[in-house]
Amino acid sequence: MNERERIKQVQESLGLTARQFAAEIHVQPGTISNMMAGRNNPSLDVMKRIMERYPTLNPEWLVVGKGEMWRTVPGQEAGLFDALPPDGTKKTRTDMPKEEPQVIAAPAKQITKIVVYYSDNTFEEFMSR
Repeated sequence: MNERERIKQVQESLGLTARQFAAEIHVQPGTISNMMAGRNNPSLDVMKRIMERYPTLNPEWLVVGKGEMWRTVPGQEAGLFDALPPDGTKKTRTDMPKEEPQVIAAPAKQITKIVVYYSDNTFEEFMSR
């Protein structure tokens, strides 16, 4: 399976038309159409846009066809801390004490003056009492 076929498989697995897929990755619909018709090969920019838009997509699968298509469940955004370490185990910090967040009240502010500027270079000031 080549890059073009893998991109088509991604599009189909997401249930998108070629036009919707193009909009999702911010390219012209003609770019996808020409690529799927075999007139153009996928550019580095298109591959990059696909990987940026779908962070759960396995880039190694997309580029060279190795591994699984998705790193996690399709449609679920990968979070900053969702990546697994090289040994494949998730590690959590349990030694940190949990603290309740403290809300600090800001001092109350009051409007003291409003200035309105007009297009004829005049202005009016309104003062609070």
